[in-house]
Amino acid sequence: MRCDLGRREIKDIDLVGTYDEVAAFIKQSKNLIKAYYPINSGKSYFIKFNYGDILEIEIAWKNSRAEKFISFINEQTDNITRGSRDDTVPSLDILYLLKMSHRYLKDSPHFLKTMEDIHAMRKHGAKIRPEHQAFYEQRMKDTYVYSHPKLDVSKDSFFDSAVTNVYQQYDHDSIHRAVKIGEFPAYTYFQKDQEVLCSKDMFFALPEDIKLNAVLEESYVLALERSLIPFPFGKSAKEAFDMALMKVCTSITSGWFREYAWENYYKVQELYDENYVQKFSDGVESSVVVLN
Repeated sequence: MRCDLGRREIKDIDLVGTYDEVAAFIKQSKNLIKAYYPINSGKSYFIKFNYGDILEIEIAWKNSRAEKFISFINEQTDNITRGSRDDTVPSLDILYLLKMSHRYLKDSPHFLKTMEDIHAMRKHGAKIRPEHQAFYEQRMKDTYVYSHPKLDVSKDSFFDSAVTNVYQQYDHDSIHRAVKIGEFPAYTYFQKDQEVLCSKDMFFALPEDIKLNAVLEESYVLALERSLIPFPFGKSAKEAFDMALMKVCTSITSGWFREYAWENYYKVQELYDENYVQKFSDGVESSVVVLN
């Protein structure tokens, strides 16, 4: 089975239903089911069939996110009903809304799959309708149940190891100076008065290459700080970068910068240069990079 919106092979089918509906489905299909068990702290059921298909069914417990979703879907007039059980398939715009609501999910193993699906849906005209905006915002609120970094604080507060759980061996800004692409680190072109506070207006007034370099350099620095410096024999330079860029696009930044990074993920990947590690080493040797 293949996805109608692109070339990616479908690995599973996601459903939402009440506990009674799930129990009835399992009982009805028991001769076809190889295994089934609860996952996600009992919020969902994993079902694998003898012929290889996989279902993940989110259970609509009372006052749960899934129950809210079913209520929302029942209000729509452009759902599709199909299958022997008269399953309800939401419209493309609703499916797009669901994908968009968790595109920034922290440490998601499905980060790239979600991104590919979103781009495929956009090619088919998917959009978030004005009348769906309130539900979309609530869905994001229910998804991102953790805090994100704030830039309107001092540098010491932003990089406080007691808060970040990351010990900064080297001064963050000095690593930026070592791996910079142009004459100055890209972030300095949109930095406001405070040490880590950045200006949205200043950022979007910049040439595109500097904006892309800002995401690229931040990913280089994060790869060094979180992976290559503390664990020199762990990930390769590219593996560390890929993980860092994913974090820049999801959880290590927020707001307009995170959105820009996410929307330009592939462009930033095209700019990748593994020489960033050597530039850091040269910076340490020349004292451009300094200890904290």
